[in-house]
Amino acid sequence: MKRNHLWIILLMMLPAIFAACDDNTEGLGESMMPGEDSISINQKVYSATSRSLLAGDSILARTSTTYLGRYTDPTYGTFEADFMTQFHCVEDFQFPVGGVAGDTAVSAEIRLYIDSYFGDPSAPCHLSVYPLDVVLDEETNYYTDLVPEDFYDATQAPIASRPYTAKDQTIPDSVSDNSNYVPYIRVKLPREFGTDIIRNYYEHPEHFADAGAFINNVCKGMYFKCDYGDGSILYIQQAQLNITFKYFTVSSSGKADSLISVVAQFAGTQEVIQANRFKTDKEKLKELVESSGDCTYLRTPAGIFTEVTLPLDEIAENHLYVGDTLNSVKLTITRYNEATSDKEGATYKMGVPQKILMVRKKDMYTFFEKNQVIDNKTSYLATFNSSYNTYTFNNMSQLITNCIKEKENGAEVDEDWNKVVLIPVVTTTDTSGNIVTIRHNLNLTSTRLMGGFNPGNDLQVRITYSNFN
Repeated sequence: MKRNHLWIILLMMLPAIFAACDDNTEGLGESMMPGEDSISINQKVYSATSRSLLAGDSILARTSTTYLGRYTDPTYGTFEADFMTQFHCVEDFQFPVGGVAGDTAVSAEIRLYIDSYFGDPSAPCHLSVYPLDVVLDEETNYYTDLVPEDFYDATQAPIASRPYTAKDQTIPDSVSDNSNYVPYIRVKLPREFGTDIIRNYYEHPEHFADAGAFINNVCKGMYFKCDYGDGSILYIQQAQLNITFKYFTVSSSGKADSLISVVAQFAGTQEVIQANRFKTDKEKLKELVESSGDCTYLRTPAGIFTEVTLPLDEIAENHLYVGDTLNSVKLTITRYNEATSDKEGATYKMGVPQKILMVRKKDMYTFFEKNQVIDNKTSYLATFNSSYNTYTFNNMSQLITNCIKEKENGAEVDEDWNKVVLIPVVTTTDTSGNIVTIRHNLNLTSTRLMGGFNPGNDLQVRITYSNFN
């Protein structure tokens, strides 16, 4: 019967087809379908609940940037950051064949190259450096609540220490304002430290075959700790170990009598482990989370995430169980503009998280441990829209469908099966613009989102669905 109906419709349309051609094709698909098979497209809005989730100090410490300092915020309390790093040795590294002058180093130092900082550039701080006596395991996922004392001897004095400020006040603006200038903190090490490394090479050159051999046999790494001071957090792009020495080369006379000075460099890079240790004001954050029912928070690094409970049972009953197709599911979350009273006493305002990862709560740790990227099925990414002051997650229909099918198929589901977590992240892309890595945002950022556990603060999940009439 359906085929006969279709032929009748086509025959009735033939005069119109031969008589004229109209560029307006709106509704053409629907007009050619039999009446009993027409598609109905509708929209419906559901309510989702949200609350702040205390992340504490425990997030994956994997990063190419390290952090150092202490900063106290009137809203979030005191935040402390220090770090451990190994040093990379290029393959088949060599000191001069004929040895170095005096069989000693001229000097040894570590330079902390600063990418940027948060807070007061002139706040006085002090750092101490301790050599590690335990090798960081490359197979271990280190989190930011690690215990540094497990990796160095806290009963011993530091190998080096010095006061510092985020901006070196001794550098003139004419130099620091130059685009090629990279600020750094120079930490002078005992000359004997460099001499020991040089002598280790001539006794065991195999210890310098690669980074692994160097770390296990020469220098396990260093721990950098902010001893005192408050007001700034340094974002350090690289820690570099420099050993200066001299050796003789052959001069124009043909004799090895020309003395030159050389610096051997061993840098903290992505090829070796750099592990951050963060300490937040847990009581302050807990009080904030439990007392704020008219909003949710995002605060980095560590700190606070936002948890969203999706209305999956309701969506399943109203749509999937009756044969509807979910064409699109969208969640838009509006950010509150910070009122002056919220930042009372805060001299330096934290930035707004620019990218937020949505991931199922059960995957909030393994996502980062496995170096995953978004698949738009179980994980999504939203970018802050400053024009509308919102974060929008589109195309969530696959997530909704997968979660419901898990429960429907009798799979073992926990109490968080319908929950997702919003986590501030940073991404890197390849030359084609494809996301290749997603990591925790470890800079100091914060924002408040609409939502919260008080009644009437629900978020809106907008669904477009279709079915056959």
